[in-house]
Amino acid sequence: MLSLVDQFCPNVHDSPIVAATFDPHSGTLATADDTGRVAVQRPGEATPQLVFNVGPAAVHALSLIRGGSLLAAGDDDGTVAVYRTDNGEIWFMEHREGQRGRVRAMRGVAVSPEGARLAAIAKDGLLRVWDMTRQEREFAWRGFSGTSVEFDPRGQRLLAMDAEGQVRLMDLMSVQALYMDRLQTPAEIARFSIDGTMVVAAGPAGISLLRVADGALIASFATRGGSGIANLLLSPDGQYAGAVSMNSVHVFQLPDLTPVDSRRHGAPGATGAAMWSYQGVRVAGNDGLLHSGGAGSAGPVTFAGGFGDHRIAAHGDRIAAWRNGSRILDFPVEGTVREAQIDRDGRLVAVVPTRGPVTLYDVATGRKVFDTGPETSGALDVGLGGTVVAVQPRSGGCRWWDLGANKGFQLDWPTAMALSNGGTWLGVVTPKGRVRILDPATGQDAVPAPIPLAQVPTRMLAFVNRRPDLLVMDAEGVLGHYDLSSSARSGEPARGRDVLTLNVPVDRLWGITGGELCALRLPEGETCSILFVDIHAGAVVAEVTGLSPLAWVDAENGLIVEPARSSALLERERNGAERRVLRALPDGEWISYGWRGILDASPGAAAVM
Repeated sequence: MLSLVDQFCPNVHDSPIVAATFDPHSGTLATADDTGRVAVQRPGEATPQLVFNVGPAAVHALSLIRGGSLLAAGDDDGTVAVYRTDNGEIWFMEHREGQRGRVRAMRGVAVSPEGARLAAIAKDGLLRVWDMTRQEREFAWRGFSGTSVEFDPRGQRLLAMDAEGQVRLMDLMSVQALYMDRLQTPAEIARFSIDGTMVVAAGPAGISLLRVADGALIASFATRGGSGIANLLLSPDGQYAGAVSMNSVHVFQLPDLTPVDSRRHGAPGATGAAMWSYQGVRVAGNDGLLHSGGAGSAGPVTFAGGFGDHRIAAHGDRIAAWRNGSRILDFPVEGTVREAQIDRDGRLVAVVPTRGPVTLYDVATGRKVFDTGPETSGALDVGLGGTVVAVQPRSGGCRWWDLGANKGFQLDWPTAMALSNGGTWLGVVTPKGRVRILDPATGQDAVPAPIPLAQVPTRMLAFVNRRPDLLVMDAEGVLGHYDLSSSARSGEPARGRDVLTLNVPVDRLWGITGGELCALRLPEGETCSILFVDIHAGAVVAEVTGLSPLAWVDAENGLIVEPARSSALLERERNGAERRVLRALPDGEWISYGWRGILDASPGAAAVM
């Protein structure tokens, strides 16, 4: 069975798509993003079932053979390869790397219709043709340019642009250039018509039509103003050409190049990649999606978190607030979000931007309610509970504010901090690694300092949600536990106990409601693992691996929340099983899914799915 993400998040790119191609004969489509990730979706597939990496980005250099069985890709290191679209097996490859490859970054590739030849145009103007049956290079010509190369329907002629932006048509039988009239406006892209009798060429300043038989320039159309032409597409039935600009798609009827339509494509930060499939023109944006109109999407989820019924997803410089599977508000914030926390009542969100101070926003209105000041820029940690917000600045120490009492406090010496989720207690670590529990309303000790578990400095701490319990982790990786309830009653220092020794790095710690379990996040490069530990038994009871490095644990119920592809937030059970997907859609719409189907959706969600 497909996962929830595979079922309901069809897009596999969370980086800008820089190449796209569609084969009208088979209905196969392929896309590539700027990380080198390639996705192939064949007819009958709801989502791309073949996803692989080609190395660096394949900018524009992606092409399907007629019939869709092979995919050619050329990357920014100058490597060109042909892959089978059923299993990703490499059919042909010429590998390059280092400086020699980067000056020969690929900008266009094509496979001949019968699959015998591969052609590629590189950034340095070298046009090459390989005989794949013999696994060797057949031709190489200098003095070319542009971002396209194509074989005619019979595979006997090769179409490209020369260094002056003029159409060059090479006969591969005689190895001679055929005559073509000079274009009035230089072009960067050229396409054969579906029957191979015409050539459509386009550049920033206009679009032109030439006849192959005699090379005559039949028609041309110059653009005036606008953002210029970034790509040229032909409709699957061959009756129309589409000139894609940064904002719009301009459609011309063939064979006379008559303008028939212009419409906005809605791709934010259009990359120039586009395709014309049976569903129409789709243009790639910097959000990792293909767009066919409207106002664009929210973009990838850059942080996901939540508490109880509440979830938050950061989309760059916006926050989406969800409650019980419904999005209640989407609002802009100041700066790109690095981390965000929502209080357990779902009233306030504390945003830690990549640059700028920690700022609080009202979840009901999206209005900024408090700015913690420039000293908190680049904060290492933030806590939010009740009416209290606490921040650990990058420069050290701890600052906190009781917004209900309109008071602020500052200590210069803490090396770590944790705020209880109700805002009742603030735990801090002294320069010698000892723990103190403060009353945020006064800054004084709320209970006597707990007795250290060992002569090892504490480096991390967290309160257990809705209980007077404290979790600590020392510099040697020993997890400890304190029950502070007797200390609060008697005024005597609390005595704790060791729970578990971990010989791996830990960068987050959560105490889960009920006091039976805690969760720890273990960073592992591009992924992380979440461990669930039985506090009383001192044993790991669950481990979930291969998560996003930004995976978050809900301290109310122990559910795991992490960013997912297609502008989505994924919720998992403690055993890692997918539970729910909350997804932002283009044009400000949204939808949430579970295993039984749609949980909730905005009124216009169906129109943009």
